[in-house]
Order: sequence, then structure tokens, then C-alpha cells
Amino acid sequence: MNIKRHKTLIGQLDNLVDAKHLNEVKKVIEYLTKINTVKIELLRTVEMEKVYEQITTVLSSEFKISHFMIANIINGVNTIKWQKGDNIDNPYVFTHTVSELGIIEISLNTIELDSFEKIYLDSFLDEIANVLYIKYVLKELHSSVFIDHLTQLKNRQSFDEDMKEFIPLALREKMNLAALIVNIDRFRAVNDEHGRTFGDKFLKLYADVIKKHIRNSDIAVRFGGGEFLILLINVVNEEKVLELASKLKDELNKAYLISPYDDEFKKTVCIGISMFPKDSSDINEVIRKAEIALGEAQFKGRDQIARFEEPDGGIDFF
Repeated sequence: MNIKRHKTLIGQLDNLVDAKHLNEVKKVIEYLTKINTVKIELLRTVEMEKVYEQITTVLSSEFKISHFMIANIINGVNTIKWQKGDNIDNPYVFTHTVSELGIIEISLNTIELDSFEKIYLDSFLDEIANVLYIKYVLKELHSSVFIDHLTQLKNRQSFDEDMKEFIPLALREKMNLAALIVNIDRFRAVNDEHGRTFGDKFLKLYADVIKKHIRNSDIAVRFGGGEFLILLINVVNEEKVLELASKLKDELNKAYLISPYDDEFKKTVCIGISMFPKDSSDINEVIRKAEIALGEAQFKGRDQIARFEEPDGGIDFF
């Protein structure tokens, strides 16, 4: 209910409702308006942390509730999404079934409410649960679209979306970035020799090694096949980039799985490197140049690193 309709309806109540029930009806309209306003604000809020903070504020101001917990129950598994305050003794538990397998449960510290206030609280919690369900579904959908399920790294689509906001910031803050494209030498032979399931395990192994040896601020992306992109953020200089690339290459070369033939199965990698904004202020061009460098590294042989250089300068090998 928008504010204009709310004021119009309140103004007409004296002619529509007898005096005995007038205050109750006005109270219902006030409550419904508040609930609708909160719902709209929650739906507009993107960050889940802020969504939970808004819920906390309303529960405190409207119902004097200071301790509560929100849980999402899927297939019998209870996941706590948010908790405010300590453990809740003798809680008032509101349960909202949002699908055949999904339940949102909100537990509150015990409070004294009259029957009218309890209806208001339940109505409010019902709307909260609906909003949270929408948020959780959207998050899951986003995850399924932007995360490579095999490696749990970002996919190319996710990376491209992130760069739309990040690159203008990097230019403004004069950040130096390094793009490393890592390719597993003759990866197709892994699938041919040991099967796709083994190849998938090998990709996951390499993704875990990459995540272990880069900073939380850096970005790792599954590019497809046996190829990964690593974007190093705020690098000190090219020498440090080459040191990290060399160390990462060595760590990946050491990683192994026990093959179906009961031996240690290892591979080598080649890495192509380019720099932002030195090689280009266009991130797509930086990646293209890293791919060129990768091609040159692969041309030289397996287990190689190449730094992109413009054609008149050639390609440096390390």
C-alpha cells in the first residue's frame, strides 16, 4: 500500500467503519503499510548483510526483540544464516515452508504480545521469509551462472561482469595488474588416457593449488579446458610477478594424483603473462596479449613461462 492510498483510506474510515472498530481498522492499515514498506526496502537491498541489519532494526523498534536467529532448512539440513544475540532459550519459533524441500525458520526471544500484536508479528515474519527465500534463490542462481561448479572458481562470464566495475577503479587508483594464463600441457591426453572423471579431478587439484598460492585479493578464473586465468591485483613490479609465476609453475608441476594404474600422475604447465596498464588499459586486450605470450611459451616447449612483448621487441622467455 503506497503512502497516498494509505492517507486516502485513513481519511475515509470515519464514514466507512463504526466507532467501535475504527481504531482497530486504523491499526491494521498502519501495520500493513509498515510491513509493505519494509518488504520493498528489503527487496531493493542487494547485500545480504544489510538485509539482515534492516530486519534487526525493525524487530527491535517494532517488537522490542533483541535476540533472534534465521535458519534455512533444506532436505533436513539446518543452516544458520544470521544470529543476533546469544543462544535463545524457550524461543518463539516461526516456520515458513517456501517449497516442498525448503523451510525458513525464524527463532525469537520470548516476548509478551497481545493477540493483535502477535498477528502483526506473524505477518511481518511471513513477509521476511518470502523476501529471504527470493534472496536465497537469486544467490543460488547467481552462483550457478557465475561459478564453475567443478573447480569452484569464477567462470569467464563472472570475470567479465566483475571487470566492468573493477577496471575503472584500477585506472583511477593507478593499480598495476598482471594477467597470467596457465595452460596444462597436453591436457587432452589426460582425458584420453585416464577418462574424463580423472581429468575433472586433476582440474580440481590444480584449482586448489592456484587458490592456495595467490592472495585473497587476487582473482582466479576457470577459462575452460585445461586453462586458467589469474589476475594479480596491485602488483609491486614485474619481477615479483615473474617470481610468483615461476613458483606457481613449480607447485603445479609437483601436484599429482594417483592414477588408475596406481602411480603418481603429474603434468607440466605453460604460463603467459601480460601487464595492465603497461601493455594495455583494456582488460580484454591484456588477456589477449597474455594468450599470445602463452602461445609463444608453448611454441618453445612444455614447462615454459613467457612475458608478452610487442612484436618489435620479441617475446622474453624465463
